[in-house]
Amino acid sequence: MKKFFQYLIVILLFSFWGTMLTNRESFREEFKQIRRQYIDKPCTQPIKYSIGTVDARFDITQADFQKIISQAEIVWEDPAKKNLFEYDSSAEFRINLVYDDRQKTTEEAKEMENQLNSLELKHDEATEEYDSLSVQSKKKISDYNKVVDKYKDDLDDYNREVRKWNQEGGAPEDEYEKLKEEKENLDDAYRKLEKQRKEINELINKANSLAQKSNQTAQIYNSNLNTYKNKFGESREFDKGVYDGKSINIYQFEAAADLRLVVVHELGHALGLDHLSQPASIMYYMMGEQDLENPKASNEDILALKQICNL
Repeated sequence: MKKFFQYLIVILLFSFWGTMLTNRESFREEFKQIRRQYIDKPCTQPIKYSIGTVDARFDITQADFQKIISQAEIVWEDPAKKNLFEYDSSAEFRINLVYDDRQKTTEEAKEMENQLNSLELKHDEATEEYDSLSVQSKKKISDYNKVVDKYKDDLDDYNREVRKWNQEGGAPEDEYEKLKEEKENLDDAYRKLEKQRKEINELINKANSLAQKSNQTAQIYNSNLNTYKNKFGESREFDKGVYDGKSINIYQFEAAADLRLVVVHELGHALGLDHLSQPASIMYYMMGEQDLENPKASNEDILALKQICNL
């Protein structure tokens, strides 16, 4: 009897394994679906990452890079109310800073921006100095004209006195001394007027030179600005970083705020988010209308996050 039950158990086991082997493919597919639904469900476990390559040409330390990534995590973790990412120095998923021509382009743009700022400063300084010189010139010209009018009046009076005494055959000694003193005063006044005239001319020449310099600077500025707009002014696709399923490679950024936005976008891809339609969304395919200094997930971002994470 005991042997009978043993044989029966063996037969049942062989029957079960035979069924399992016969339906192996369908079983595997069902198991995958169950795993995806319950075990590999997005956002159930934080994505662990490590810091990989940090090219020294980016002039940023690994510690600062990690800090920026931590800030980027919060943009997704706050609306999800979950810990979606976790730093682990041994994690195979790495976030890298890879230097290539894209960063060279960024550096070229930054250099041109500095040139534009310098030209703008020079133009403003020249304009300010020109305005100051113009005010000085106007005042000096006004004062000069008043002195010239007085000089002419004094000169006319002197000439009338000379003609009068000449008609009378000559001036007495005391009158002659007065006329002589008056002539010296007129000569002195004339020398002062000449000095004023030269100072005014110098101011006018300097002002004209500044005006010319200001115009030349403005022309160079406008030319460089057009070049800058043509090369760098348009919004660009999020090609500064790439998520390839195994890592995130950041190739380009201008400053810490720019780097953070790129990381936020690529972390969104790591969560499984695709590009969205609203220009202000983090997951919009193009940079431009997102809040660079204080990036926040838009309503569209949050809705997509809730759907992908089944929140």
